[in-house]
Amino acid sequence: MKKLILLFCVAFALVFASCKSTTQETDNGAASLVDGQIEGQEETSGDDANAEDAAKTASALEAAEAARQAAIEAGAKDAYGTAFAANDAAFEAIKALNDGKNHDAELADIKARYDALAAASKAKKLKERIDNEGLAVNAQSDYDAGEKALAEFDTLLAAAVTPGAALNKKATEAYNDYYAVYFKSYKKFANEERKNALAKKKEADAVKAQIARKNEYKASAEKIIKGDQQYSFSKPEEAYNSYKDATSSFDALAKDVAAKRAEAQKAIEEAKAKVAASNEYAAKADVEKPLGDEPVAGIEAEDTVLLEADQFENPDKEIINIDESVKEAN
Repeated sequence: MKKLILLFCVAFALVFASCKSTTQETDNGAASLVDGQIEGQEETSGDDANAEDAAKTASALEAAEAARQAAIEAGAKDAYGTAFAANDAAFEAIKALNDGKNHDAELADIKARYDALAAASKAKKLKERIDNEGLAVNAQSDYDAGEKALAEFDTLLAAAVTPGAALNKKATEAYNDYYAVYFKSYKKFANEERKNALAKKKEADAVKAQIARKNEYKASAEKIIKGDQQYSFSKPEEAYNSYKDATSSFDALAKDVAAKRAEAQKAIEEAKAKVAASNEYAAKADVEKPLGDEPVAGIEAEDTVLLEADQFENPDKEIINIDESVKEAN
């Protein structure tokens, strides 16, 4: 009996040991599987991060390249040659690294510098035009602000440590100030020229150009309408040119129609004088040597029509009406 009990205990111990060993193997296997999964996930996440960084870098390089081209088109190579060359050198150095690291911050600064050089170059060109055309008097405070901002930009540019964003902000400020001078000047010119165009149109209306030369009259009126559209879309220089063209065409039209009407009137007066002289001669001849009722060659009948009468009922109906004032778009 004691042997049987002892044998049972040994068997139980062996079974228990076997179960424990199986459990440990299962646990270790599960742990190994989890570790493998985590390791694989880390590798995948790392690849995604690298791909994302590469995409950002490619985008930053593309943006900087576009900004560089815009600066060239704005004339930065001529206006700010030294600064442009220095930024080019920095850009090429970044592109040559190819170290797999993130250089977005450096590329953003390079792009901002190109943007700044483009804005400053355009500001200098606009200033030159304003000076050549004498536009500053139309918006003196804006011009003075532009002068100040451009000078400050030059100072900041000379300090190599100035961030590109700060340079771009100051250059843009200078350009906007100069643009305000240009814009206000041509708004003034456009309004003045529109008055001239309307005055010449009234001269054309007065000589009935809308009847005598209907197509030319309509084309001239359409130039004013076109100018109004350009003005309403904040294009004052284009509007000024359209109004100026309308002034010229209406002026030429009015003068030409007036001259031809004067010639026609002169012909009418001469014809009337000939008729009067003929009647006077006929009356005198009839007294001195009556001819009777027979027609005589060279002498018109009493009811003969020498000139065709105008058939216009109301020429004013053909006038193209244009508002005296022009409005800007909201």
